Amino acid sequence: MTIGNHIPEDDLVLFALQLLPEDRMRQAKVHAETCDLCRSEISKLQGDLVAYSVTSDIVAPPPEARERLMRHVAKEPKPVLPPEPAPVAVIDRADRIDRTDRIDRADRIDRADRIDRSDRIGRADRMDRTDRTDHMDREPSEPVFPTRQRRTLQREAPEEEREERRRPRRAPWVLAWTGWAVAAGCSFVAGLQFHQRQQIQSSIAAQQARLDDAARQSARAQDALATLTAANAMQVALHSTSDVKPGTPAAAALAAYLADKGALVFVATHMDPAPLGKTYELWLMPADGRNPMPVTTFKPDAHGSASVVMPHLPPGVQARGFGVTVENDGGSDTPTLPVILAGT
Repeated sequence: MTIGNHIPEDDLVLFALQLLPEDRMRQAKVHAETCDLCRSEISKLQGDLVAYSVTSDIVAPPPEARERLMRHVAKEPKPVLPPEPAPVAVIDRADRIDRTDRIDRADRIDRADRIDRSDRIGRADRMDRTDRTDHMDREPSEPVFPTRQRRTLQREAPEEEREERRRPRRAPWVLAWTGWAVAAGCSFVAGLQFHQRQQIQSSIAAQQARLDDAARQSARAQDALATLTAANAMQVALHSTSDVKPGTPAAAALAAYLADKGALVFVATHMDPAPLGKTYELWLMPADGRNPMPVTTFKPDAHGSASVVMPHLPPGVQARGFGVTVENDGGSDTPTLPVILAGT
């Protein structure tokens, strides 16, 4: 049914939840076809309900799906890998150093051998000159021939020794600088890998934080939807207590409350903007007559809509109603009169 050419706020919520009786549902549908305001409010409520219900638990696939996947994988042709390249012989650094040492020792031995050979040739020449002098003194006509020892010492060195002496020697500092270059390259690669690992860990931590936040929001939305649709939930319609100008919609709200869980969903419409330095505060009035309990503060948007979803309330507090007051920014421990919205 409609009041004042508009569907009441509590009927709008029940209409969005498909909980109105059949006759009132038909009347609301007929009225919504011609009333833009009611149709807009219904669209907002249905959008909120869809946002609450889009989340669902992840269901594991059945074991048969994995078996079918493995059979399809087994039927796929196996790729043909190229043959591995033949190993390349690498001369070990120790072998190169040992070969250089052997060349140096051979050069030193060859120099010592040439010096010793020159000394022996000099002694042989001196002895030969002495022998020829003696022979000339004794027998001037006797010919003098070079000794066998001198001819042996004057033989040329073997071809292998000459070739070994002509080979260039590698300076030891070249090997030392090569080792330092390899060490510097290894250090650079290790530092780069460490930096990349730190970036990956930071990215994983950020992704995990976003997943945790999404999981908390999903659980909160599911609790809110369960509160709205629970059969034992306390449904309270709040109405404005002040006079409303003609032609201006009055502020109204709906609260769904589960006392055993302390779960509350509050939705308000047509609220005026909060004055500068002020805010709206929602109050729960206990059924045992105690002082009103502050729930939370809120401010409406540019369209006058506001909502409070699953605030922190202690479970087990029975309520006889709810109210809304205007307080200073930050809220208050006791309500300040007047109460602009009230419902029991």
